[in-house]
Parts: sequence; structure tokens; C-alpha cells
Amino acid sequence: RDRKMGSVEQIEQLVRISREFGREIASAKEARETYRIGTFYRDADEALAANGFAPNRKRGQAGFTQHAA
Repeated sequence: RDRKMGSVEQIEQLVRISREFGREIASAKEARETYRIGTFYRDADEALAANGFAPNRKRGQAGFTQHAA
């Protein structure tokens, strides 16, 4: 390796590798939906819940957090 790859070269390489593995390439719209680009949340707790993560601990809470039932 004699230099860093540019952004376009990196994308071209990832597309080539994906096709070699038989995977389809997402359109820009599909990628935005998958990664929820443009989706905004009121706070961190709402973002965690919407994305399937356990909530943050409350002040003084010890142990593991659990998803709301």
C-alpha cells in the first residue's frame, strides 16, 4: 500500500466485494431507511428504546439494565 484510498475508491471496493459475495447494493433511499438517517429523537432514552437497546441507568442504580416489559 503506497497511499490512502479516497472515499470513492473505498465505496467502489466495497461494492465490488459485496457483488463477489452475491449481495445486493442498497439504493440511497434504502440505506437512509436502514440507518435511520434523518430520524430524530427527543432524548437519548427515546433513541435507545427505538433502536432496541436497554435504557440508561438511573442515578444510583446498580447492576444490569433491562428492557421495559
